Amino acid sequence: MIGWIVVIIILLTLFMIPVGIVAWVLSVRYNRQEKALRDESEAHRRILEGTYDRIWNNIKHRVGIKEKHRRSFNDIYPDLLNKSINNEEFIDWILDCNPNFDPNEYLPLWESISLDREKFVDHQRRMMALIKEHRMLVSGIPARWLIHDCSAIQYVPMETDFARWGRRI
Repeated sequence: MIGWIVVIIILLTLFMIPVGIVAWVLSVRYNRQEKALRDESEAHRRILEGTYDRIWNNIKHRVGIKEKHRRSFNDIYPDLLNKSINNEEFIDWILDCNPNFDPNEYLPLWESISLDREKFVDHQRRMMALIKEHRMLVSGIPARWLIHDCSAIQYVPMETDFARWGRRI
């Protein structure tokens, strides 16, 4: 009887050691993968937040407007990214902020804003892909049992027509 108990203990030990090693290796792998997705999403979040500052500073310096107009810029920023503000409305806003604005400077300003808008859309698409990839990782088995932080990546996307439908500017 004691012989069988010893055999069973030896067999369980021989079985549990490899299972424990595999679980530890998978845990390290899944946690590294989760951390990499979280870090990359944070980098994209900073880039997306930086787009606002870059566009604001570009307009501020090229148009020659003061910091006091930032609030009105906040109001038009989503429309500017969404391209739902037309050239006349944008020029009117600029002229309200600086009546002495040189209209010859408008085209280079608009081209610069368009480039920043394209980058914003690309980074936002990548951010949404990262969130989806993270959600799939932390909800899968056995990853969800082994990952330390299964909380979702928090991000509220800015709705834009061209981001939603995949159109380029």
